[in-house]
Amino acid sequence: MQCPECGESAADVRLSYCENCGAKMPARPAAPPRASSARSNRPSRPMTEPSYAAEILDEEEDARQQGRAGAAPPRGSKAQPAPEAYEEEDPYTGPRWLKDVPGHSQSVVGVGLVAFSLVLSILPFFPSVGVLGTLLTLVGCVALVARELRRDGNAPGWVDHVPLVLLRPEVPAAFMLLLVALTVRLLSGFNLLVPLWAAGTVLIALEQYRLVIAEPDGVGRDFDPRSLLGFPRVLALAGVVVCVVALFLPWGKVMADGSSLPDNAPVPGSVRGAPPELRVLPTTRPSDDSLYSLGGGVTSRSGWDLPLSELPLLALVALLVLAALRPDVERPAFLRWVPVGAVSVSLLWALAGVKLAVGPFVFLFGLGAVGFHAVRQALGRDEPQGLLPPEDDPYDPDQDPETEPDSGYRG
Repeated sequence: MQCPECGESAADVRLSYCENCGAKMPARPAAPPRASSARSNRPSRPMTEPSYAAEILDEEEDARQQGRAGAAPPRGSKAQPAPEAYEEEDPYTGPRWLKDVPGHSQSVVGVGLVAFSLVLSILPFFPSVGVLGTLLTLVGCVALVARELRRDGNAPGWVDHVPLVLLRPEVPAAFMLLLVALTVRLLSGFNLLVPLWAAGTVLIALEQYRLVIAEPDGVGRDFDPRSLLGFPRVLALAGVVVCVVALFLPWGKVMADGSSLPDNAPVPGSVRGAPPELRVLPTTRPSDDSLYSLGGGVTSRSGWDLPLSELPLLALVALLVLAALRPDVERPAFLRWVPVGAVSVSLLWALAGVKLAVGPFVFLFGLGAVGFHAVRQALGRDEPQGLLPPEDDPYDPDQDPETEPDSGYRG
């Protein structure tokens, strides 16, 4: 700003009078509006600084603030993403212990326990559910896991290769029944495998009963278990119970190496260790004399120790399932012969391992009661009254009144 009298430039634009001649300086122009709100928040500069110095300092401070905002975050700190960068995920509201389980299903946990039990059954000091039971259990485990993953909506690619017939609701219901039956099979010897198998069975049964049996459109609508308490189906139920109990009874004796003991086997103790000049006559082994047997490694075996002991168990359980089927449910014609087939398979299995022991006789006795129901079912005599054809109505409106028989009533 210059003095109008002497033309001397003023060092400070805020001076009202010229420092050289004392003339009045022209009015100071109004300051332009602030460019940003950040400058309005800055502390005021001291009055001793010139105005051009204040503007230069403000511009340098703005540059420093912009550089600080665009600089990378310090090492060790995580940059916060923009709000729109977060994915909208459906929060899990189920039990916390199922949060990391595939499908968030307790049935998958139960399948894991059952599969681990099958692995332990390979070891010699654990009981086994048999070859047939193992194969059926593996198929049921794969089908149940595939069904649960598909129901959750996050099924992997291998689920598409599972046949659709294994994803029907009847398969989990049959798998539950299979696990319960094989649990009875494992009760022949208590060890670590029994609680593991039982825990997996309970986890699967609690969830699948609610999903595939108890719901209005579930499998349970086709069955009436209370019908097994009526005659003659109660005979089948009692016969199956007797057969299962008979499998826990003695079915003969075996040697320590697993070979069966003949009834007239010679006594090894009477010949072994004798001097060569002593002639020992061969005698029969006393079956219950510890003096001669020396503990001989002779042990009593139950029906579960026989090969394929799970076959009659599963066949008889299937017979009870068909017996509990409601009469109004449509069924193929060949199902009437299935009970006879189940009894025949069980009879052949029992005759293959029969010995002079209490177990086989009790089993055959119970099988006789089951066979009575199976024969009635095959002959069609076990059909309920609701399925019988209706009798002809004695009243026919098309019949001629003159030909009607006289009722003997005279008005």
